[in-house]
Amino acid sequence: MALHSSSVDASVQVGQPSVRPEKFLLFAVGKLNLALPIALVVKILPHGPAHGSGLSATGLVNLENRSVTMVDLYRRFFGVPQPPTTSTKQYFILTKNRSGEEFCLLVNNAPTLLDVLPRQIRQLPDSYRQNDTLQSASHVMVVEEKSEKLTVFLLDPDLLL
Repeated sequence: MALHSSSVDASVQVGQPSVRPEKFLLFAVGKLNLALPIALVVKILPHGPAHGSGLSATGLVNLENRSVTMVDLYRRFFGVPQPPTTSTKQYFILTKNRSGEEFCLLVNNAPTLLDVLPRQIRQLPDSYRQNDTLQSASHVMVVEEKSEKLTVFLLDPDLLL
């Protein structure tokens, strides 16, 4: 399944279903299970200070030798700032959109790597995307993680900024 041109496997022949799993980075935001294609993840970094007005879900963070936009997914999806946490370590997922702009996502727990078969990935209905705060999700996956079935929303980085 071609979600982004960078995740297309050229060895898959048209008309023949791929049985090779695709890799995704799985993370939770509130009660939502979310994922990004691993091909679009640059790196995982420890959380650092974010700068900005505090009035929107975006801020600015200084990573290494550059400044990048930070998206607080909790605030984006639930309309309130991410609750402070003392029991878990926060992380930035540095990712990029199709035009190559790098930005980071703030998450409260360490993300995990997940293998998903293409048959487990389904496109979200337009009506759902238009009526829910998850407008930046393009697909949904039903996966088993630690003997529990999870519904995971696949984020489209082009719709996050």
